[in-house]
Amino acid sequence: MKNYFTIIASFIIMLCLGSLYAWSVIANELVKDYGFTIGQAQLIFGVLIAVFPLTMVIVGQLDQKLPHKYLGVISGILFLSGYLLAGLSQGNFFLILIGIGLLGGIATGFGYWVALNASVRWFPEKKGLVTGIATAGFGLGAMVMSLVIEYLLNRDFLIFDILKLFALSYGSIVIGMSFLIYQNPITIDSKSDQLKVSMVIRTRLFQKLFFGLSLGTFAGLLIIGSLKLIGSELGVSLQVLILSVSLFAIANFSGRLVWGFVSDYIGASLSIFLALLVQGVFIFLLNVMDHSDFSFLVVVVLIGFGFGGNFVLFAKETAHVYGIQNLGVIYPFVFLGKTVAGITGPLAGGFLYGVSSSFYYPILFAGAISILGSLLFLHHFLTSRKLSEQQF
Repeated sequence: MKNYFTIIASFIIMLCLGSLYAWSVIANELVKDYGFTIGQAQLIFGVLIAVFPLTMVIVGQLDQKLPHKYLGVISGILFLSGYLLAGLSQGNFFLILIGIGLLGGIATGFGYWVALNASVRWFPEKKGLVTGIATAGFGLGAMVMSLVIEYLLNRDFLIFDILKLFALSYGSIVIGMSFLIYQNPITIDSKSDQLKVSMVIRTRLFQKLFFGLSLGTFAGLLIIGSLKLIGSELGVSLQVLILSVSLFAIANFSGRLVWGFVSDYIGASLSIFLALLVQGVFIFLLNVMDHSDFSFLVVVVLIGFGFGGNFVLFAKETAHVYGIQNLGVIYPFVFLGKTVAGITGPLAGGFLYGVSSSFYYPILFAGAISILGSLLFLHHFLTSRKLSEQQF
């Protein structure tokens, strides 16, 4: 039962930590009612997004030094402390920057690492599905928190009271669930199985994983960041624009589960090719089709479905290539590719829109980047299969 307790606890921890992507709802209240500039709101979120993966790199070095459940407890304490500090800040920018940007980012890095690695170690034969289940919680977290925040705001709660409520509830849940994280010890057969990161990051395979994740998430994040604006330019109704954001989140959640399941049967490299191909083709269709409300929703759902694969398949391929025992050390460096994409994707989209005053070229660029990522892994799949055949 320890394995099932671990995967359930990991999903719930990810659900809580995934709330970080509901920042836009919080930021809107800070800008509207408390005099924050858009630049200040973006800086807080930018620090969070930068600190989160960098923390994972550090936590990977603690794998053999602290039990996973204690790393999870650290995540919960930091989450509670950070969001409580923001809730008590009375609108002080620097306290919110430290609370949510810095402490929240560190908390997310600890918790994400623990939930992902602890789960995979219990199910080595189902790495894809288990990775999908764990990361699906992260994908769903933003939608859940956004809906709850909107509900509470409509009942005259202040945003800082909501932050205090989330600090105490979510922080306590992460701490409690961490005690249901059981560590499955991995037997390492030889010293050669313990890879040195400094050697790994120089290899072509690592670079394919890093740039593949960067290309896939770059395209998706460019579109996500402007989804409502793109729909508005295409003449989609306001109600459908609001619905499209929720449907994208659900498709992202579903994609993580489905691609994880599929990858256990056809392999992660072929699955990456297919996921990024789906994402790229349907991004292109935003430009090509004459969109009704219905067709826009269909395209958005399929983009979200392909996008979800990024957060499952690269972790699965990292574990497959380097071994589960090295996942916690190597994958945080692969995941830094998403950080690069998180910074450059929205900036590139904004620049292209500023030059052309249209989303036509940002959409075209995002689709091309996604297709490039898919072709990179088609080449990887064909090369790997050819080498495998030569061995026989």
